[in-house]
Amino acid sequence: MPNVTPAMAERATAAPRALAVILALTAWRLAWLPASDLELYVDEAQYWLWGRELAAGAWSKPPLVGWLIRAANEIAGSDAAWVARLPWPLVHGAAAVAVMGVGRVLAGDAVGALAGVVYATLPAVSVGSILISTDSPQLLALALVLLAWLRAPGPWGAALAGAALAAGMWSKYAMLFALPGLAVAAWIDPRWRRPWGQAGIAAAVALVLFAPNIRWNLTHDLATVRHTVQNADWQGGLDLGRAGLFLAEQFAVAGPLGFAALLVALARRWPTGLRGLVALTAAPLAIVAAQAAQSGANANWAVGAYVPGAVLVAALLAPRPRLAMLAVALNGGLALALPVIGTRAQDWQRDGAPVLARYVGNAAVADAVLDRAAQQGAGLIVASDRALLAQLVLRATTTGGPAVVRTVPAPWGPEPSHYDLIYPLRDEPGPALWAGDVAHPPACADPVLALPPGRGELGGRALATAAVAPDCLDRLRR
Repeated sequence: MPNVTPAMAERATAAPRALAVILALTAWRLAWLPASDLELYVDEAQYWLWGRELAAGAWSKPPLVGWLIRAANEIAGSDAAWVARLPWPLVHGAAAVAVMGVGRVLAGDAVGALAGVVYATLPAVSVGSILISTDSPQLLALALVLLAWLRAPGPWGAALAGAALAAGMWSKYAMLFALPGLAVAAWIDPRWRRPWGQAGIAAAVALVLFAPNIRWNLTHDLATVRHTVQNADWQGGLDLGRAGLFLAEQFAVAGPLGFAALLVALARRWPTGLRGLVALTAAPLAIVAAQAAQSGANANWAVGAYVPGAVLVAALLAPRPRLAMLAVALNGGLALALPVIGTRAQDWQRDGAPVLARYVGNAAVADAVLDRAAQQGAGLIVASDRALLAQLVLRATTTGGPAVVRTVPAPWGPEPSHYDLIYPLRDEPGPALWAGDVAHPPACADPVLALPPGRGELGGRALATAAVAPDCLDRLRR
C-alpha cells in the first residue's frame, strides 16, 4: 500500500470540503429568503411579467430570467417576491460546482476546490443570490460551456457546449463575449483546441436552440437588438477615465483581494490549460472597458470574466494558503451578511430615507393607484412611466384586481419599453384613470389629483392620477 503524504491527504479532502462550503452557503442564502422584505423593483417586476407571458422574447433582454421566476412561482404556488428570488442561490450554487469542475480539470483537486469557493463568495455572486439578475443564469451557462468544452469529448461534447451557449444567450446577449475569448484561448493554448467540425456542431446547436428568440426579434422590429445597441450608445468620443472607473469598480465586483489577485494572475505566464483561461477572462473585461471608454458601462457587464477568473485566482492563491484564506474570508463575510440585510430593507434607513430605496414602497404606490381606480369605477389604468407600469401590472395581477393596465405615449417622449411594445392602449374601453408624473399628465386629462407621498424611490416621486374622459382616451389610442 503506497504511503499517503499529508499533501495527498489534503488534496483528497479538498473537493468534499469545498462542496460542503458551497452547499452550506447556498442553504444559508435560501434560508433567509422567506424573511426577506425586499420588494420587486422595476426591472425585477418586468422579469416577473416575462414569466407570465412565456414568450420567446422581450424588449430589453432574452426572457430566460422570467421563465425561471415562473417555474419558482408554479412550484411554490405563490407570487411572493421572495419566491421569485428562489432560483438565484440555486443557480449560483450550481455554477460554483461547475467552476470547481473546470479548475479540477485544468489544475487539480486543490485548485478546483478553491476556485469553487472563490466563485461562490464573490460579491457579485452574493448580490446576485438575493436579487434577480440576468447575469446569474448566464454565469451558470458559461461555466457549463467551459466544462463541456474541456471534459466532454467528441461531437456529443461539442453539442453539449452548444446547448449551454444557447442557454446563456437566452439569459443575456453578453454571453457572446465568451466567443472571442474561446477563439484566442484555442489560438494560444492547445488544451482549448477542438476540431473545426466540433466547433461547427457547437455553433449549429446553439443557433438552432436560440432560433426562437431570433424569430421573435424579426417579428418584433428587432426590439431586443435595438435596445442593446441603444444601451451601447457608440456616439461619443473616447474617455479613458470612464474605462478606469469601470476597472476600479471591479474591486467591488470581485472583492478587493479577489480582483487584485486576478490582475496579478492575468499578468503571469501559465502552463497549458490555465493559459487559455487568461484569454477567456481578459476578453469580457477588455470588451466592456472599451465600451466604458466609448459611452460608459455598468460594473456587472463583464461579470462573465469571473467564471474563468475564479480558477485563475485559485491557481494563484492555492500555494499561498494564508492569502487565500484572507481573500475568501473578506468576501465570505459579505456573503453571509447580505441575506440578513435583505430582511431589513423596510427598516434600514439613513437620514430618514430607506437605504435600499428602490426595493421599498413600490407595492404601496401601485395599491394607491388601484384603490383610486376602484373608487372611481375605472376598469382601465393608463400610464407611460415604466417604473409605475411595472408595479401596476404586478399588483393588478397578483392581487386579482379587475383593472387592466395599458401604456400610452408620454408627452416628453421617453425611451420605449416592453409595455409600449406588448401592452399599448388599443381598443380597451373606459372609464379610465391616468397615473404618472404630476408634471406630465395628458393635455386632455381632467385636473390631476396628487398621490400621497410614500417611501422609496417610487413613493418619493411626485405622482398623481387623473380621470380620462372618453374623448381623451380616444386621443391616447395608438
